[in-house]
Amino acid sequence: MKRRMTIFGTGMAIVAPAAVGAQVYLREADAARAIFPESTSAVRKVMELTDAELESLSRVLGRRVEVRSYPYLEVRSEAGDAGDIFILEVIGQSLPITFAVGVAPDGALKDVQVMVYREPHGDEIENERFRRQFAGKRLQDPVALGKDIDAISGATISSASATYAARKGLALADLLRKRAAPRTKP
Repeated sequence: MKRRMTIFGTGMAIVAPAAVGAQVYLREADAARAIFPESTSAVRKVMELTDAELESLSRVLGRRVEVRSYPYLEVRSEAGDAGDIFILEVIGQSLPITFAVGVAPDGALKDVQVMVYREPHGDEIENERFRRQFAGKRLQDPVALGKDIDAISGATISSASATYAARKGLALADLLRKRAAPRTKP
């Protein structure tokens, strides 16, 4: 069972069920092992989107995206490339939820984990039973709440936020793969 850490404005942290403040489920330093257990290293990088990539991301997600800079972890294992983990902040009902979205090199979603949950309720999206629905999804899959992802009763907005984070992580991973693909001359 995961423990929650409540963070108060004073910078003081206590390990306890959170009633007020942010609930920290996963630290960035632990994300690689949590999502890619076979990982041996993770390097933090930042993906800066070009105008064309920003336009493409907006088109794929079906809404205007203005953020150009996305932190991610490039995760390695002894066998080579394990995948990438995108650290995404998605608005919940009124506050941001921080997600770690792991995508394997073949474009399959590995896991969506809640890193920091700031809303007063709806944190059931952190449960493995809910997150399991995302495993293996690809960018061409619907990855839509009510179609292939079931919302949690009482946490519909948080469920929608997790679904959006999953789609955005898949789209960013696709852009990253396109950057790495060798270009052929016409």
